[in-house]
Amino acid sequence: MDELNSLETNFGGASITCPSCHNQFSYYDRRKSSFFGCRQCGTFFERSSVGPVTLRTFSEADRDQPPLFPFGTKGYVDGKEYTFVGFITKKQADDDVYWNEYLFYAPNEQWYLILSEYDGHWLIINRSQNQHIETRQAPGGRNYAYDDGRPYELYMCYKFIVVDAGGEFDWNILDDEQLITYEYVAAPVVLVNEQRDNKDSWFHARYISPKEITQLFEVDPALFPDRTGFNPTTFYPRWQPMIKFTGLLLALLLLIHLVLFVAKPNKSLYSGSFICEPDTTSWGACKPVITPSFDIKGPAAVSVDMLCDVLDNNWIELPMVLVNDGDGRAYEINKTISYYHGYDDGDSWSEGGRSQDATLSRVPGGTYHLNIYPGTETPQASAGLSVAIKVTQNVFLARNFWLLLVLITIYPLIQFIRKYNFENSKWFAKDYGTLKKD
Repeated sequence: MDELNSLETNFGGASITCPSCHNQFSYYDRRKSSFFGCRQCGTFFERSSVGPVTLRTFSEADRDQPPLFPFGTKGYVDGKEYTFVGFITKKQADDDVYWNEYLFYAPNEQWYLILSEYDGHWLIINRSQNQHIETRQAPGGRNYAYDDGRPYELYMCYKFIVVDAGGEFDWNILDDEQLITYEYVAAPVVLVNEQRDNKDSWFHARYISPKEITQLFEVDPALFPDRTGFNPTTFYPRWQPMIKFTGLLLALLLLIHLVLFVAKPNKSLYSGSFICEPDTTSWGACKPVITPSFDIKGPAAVSVDMLCDVLDNNWIELPMVLVNDGDGRAYEINKTISYYHGYDDGDSWSEGGRSQDATLSRVPGGTYHLNIYPGTETPQASAGLSVAIKVTQNVFLARNFWLLLVLITIYPLIQFIRKYNFENSKWFAKDYGTLKKD
């Protein structure tokens, strides 16, 4: 990409002869086009006052992909007629990555309009009206360009070589191999910064679909190559709506739990305590305890909280059964409370706790009671242990909440990891971050 020398032009069909194969081909800008690429033999040459000068002959192996549409193809962009006049294939300097650029010229425009194609993805590129774009490094090491206050993150930097060219050019495209190119992305727009010596040029680019190209230019839709991979402006737009949708799901999840909390508030059904009394007929057991009956308005989530605040270097097992007085249906619970503490090498330690809880989900409505079968290792020594029992309905099911939360966020998390890896791989720029501005 380079600027044209002036706005004056003689635009119209003319022809020039290749100095190598003597192939004659047409060109359009008779005044300013001084460099030409022959599609027949791959010779790139300059028209000079002493005659054509060959600058390079492109390898036949690199010329296996001709332009998708013929030179002279016309189209209208922003009400201006453009003509396809030049074609360049570029290769990243340190990798086998190739892309194609199609140059379109309008006689009264100072800059070429460029269509760039990589793996079936297309960019439309224009010179930026703002050539004084600020760049700076943000905390954390990321680099940004700021155009009209909008931040564009540095996406890649690279150098390239020209491996094929055809048509006409108003500058020596081989000189661009000295450029360092920086691309900054704020989807769906890309800022392209080209630097060489003291020259610093900025271009605006945006991704464009093949369908949109066919609406602008006289191009057969069947000619376009299939798209492979993905580009930064197809990935990030999917990311933004997904974040919004995930936020809506999370808000809905919280709203549902809030509505349930208001419509079905927690209700205490039973609160009482019992004393552990040794059962002489069974080793290691205390006498069974049967609580008074209580009503559950179900289906409801029911929690049973157990507290033994006098437990000290001991344990008590609390198997219990929630029994429906009407039909005998039973729901089993088995919890153990244990609490130990002491000193080891002068440091205090503790293990366990003096409380436990259990939750039963969707218990049908009815009248219920608890059968409790406490037991300890030494019931005689544990005699007098007091255990408090509390039964509550419509409790918050944290497990269900967290499960739904994980299901809602797992896909965005995967996408975030992909996005993070994608940003760090910086597309196909292996040398990202290593090239420094002059």
